[in-house]
Amino acid sequence: MEQVEARSRKLVFPFTAIVGLDKAKLALLCAAVNPLIGGVLLRGDKGTGKSTLVRALANVLPDIEVVAGCPFNCNPHDPLEMCDACHERWARGEELPVSKRRMRVVDLPLSITVDRLVGTLDIE
Repeated sequence: MEQVEARSRKLVFPFTAIVGLDKAKLALLCAAVNPLIGGVLLRGDKGTGKSTLVRALANVLPDIEVVAGCPFNCNPHDPLEMCDACHERWARGEELPVSKRRMRVVDLPLSITVDRLVGTLDIE
């Protein structure tokens, strides 16, 4: 099973092998250690290694624990980070099943709009 998972992962350039982007690497590592920073905006010319750097970081981050079966990957240990369904289960005293998964990097086009990212809202 592990061999299948290893083959399904894409090869990623090692984070420590990337040179010349020291400030960007430091910013990404700080954001990974302290999520309260809120994120990092990487800016630069095409081909300077921004995407490679982000993919490499995601490859060295530890697996995260999520509520098994939750489409939002809720944190099973913090009710403030749970969707309504997981929070209701937690409030009833149910033990939430935990699974581990790797961090994912999602490529988005530069011209993406909020409605394309999260879907359209049906008010009715």
